[in-house]
Formats: sequence, structure tokens, C-alpha cells
Amino acid sequence: MMGNKDYFSEFSPKCMSFGGAFLSVAITVTIYILLPLAGIAFISGMGASLTDAMDGSIDFGTILDQLAAYLRSLMIYSIPLIVLSAFVGLYEKGSYARIPFKFAYCIYLAAVLLLFTKGGEMDMFIDGSTIGENIHSVAVVLEIKAVIYILAIIAVLKGFLAFAEFSDNRKKYLENSAKRFNKKDKKKAKWTVFEDPLDGESKKKKKSKKGDDE
Repeated sequence: MMGNKDYFSEFSPKCMSFGGAFLSVAITVTIYILLPLAGIAFISGMGASLTDAMDGSIDFGTILDQLAAYLRSLMIYSIPLIVLSAFVGLYEKGSYARIPFKFAYCIYLAAVLLLFTKGGEMDMFIDGSTIGENIHSVAVVLEIKAVIYILAIIAVLKGFLAFAEFSDNRKKYLENSAKRFNKKDKKKAKWTVFEDPLDGESKKKKKSKKGDDE
């Protein structure tokens, strides 16, 4: 059974995986920063072409600009996700230290989905001059509440699954940690310093196998 000392010791730098943190951040940046940027770049030049294709009846440039604004807000809201993902990747599955960061990451992801879509109601405004002389603008609401709330619920459930992930991987984590730390301890214990009581000089001597067993 693990005590409080074991719990807090797993937050120490010894238990960190900087390679895992880098990989986790790279994946999060790709999904929430690079892909939205690619989407913005893709749609930025499409407005004029689509408007011409519709003989100017609908100004697609305005619509796509609004869509790009939603993608930019997603990128801004995702900045804390990148920070949290670093801590999620920093600690291995099965570590106490991973649980709070994994849980916080998933809960905040659910919040991001609701924030950048305004609760699943995305407003789009179309220039009314292309529709009628006396129409200034037309508001179109893209309702995707069902989809967004389902995704948000899934994200929250994944947060609670952090505890199941911990339970499933705890044994393997402890075994791997024991092997890793035992290997380090053996390297440190290979040589030890003995004081010579006759001349007061320190001499390095290799520890015997018998001494290791004791």
C-alpha cells in the first residue's frame, strides 16, 4: 500500500519523462494549433472564388472570415491545453502524478468545445445587400448543440477514466520504476569510499558481492 510519501515522491524530477512531455505537446500543438492554421490558410483564398461561382448572390468571403475567426478562438482557448498536455506526458501511465493533470486536461477540453462554439450555436452573418435592397444583413445560426455536448461529455468521461488508466497501469509502472532505479543504484554502488584509519587517506575500492548482499 502506498503512503503519502510515495504519492508526493512521484512528482519528483526523477519520475519525469521529458521525451513523453515533448511528444504530448507536439501532438496537442498539431491538433489545436497547426490544423486550425492550415484550415484558415485553406479557406482564406476561397471567398472570392465561391462568390464568383454564385454570381455574387452570396458573399462567401464574409462567411469564411467568420469561420476563420472561430478557428482563431479555438487556437487561443487551446493554449492552456498545450501546457496541461506537457504535464500529462511528463508522467507515465500508472503514476499518481499523472492523474490530476490528465483529469484537468480533459475537463478543460470539454470547456474549450463549449466556449469556442458558444455552446453549440455558431452565429454567421450574411451581407443582406446581395439578397434584397432593404436587407442589411441576415443572421444564420449553425446549431450543433447535440454534437458539441456529446463531445464535451466524452471529454469529461475521459477525465474520470484517468483513474482507471492509473489502476490498469500501476503494476507495470512500479515494475518499470523499480528496474530503472535499481539500475541507477547499482551504478552508484559499484564503487564506494573507505577511510584508511592508518594514514587517513580515502581509497576507492570495489564493493564485493558479499558486501552488496549484506
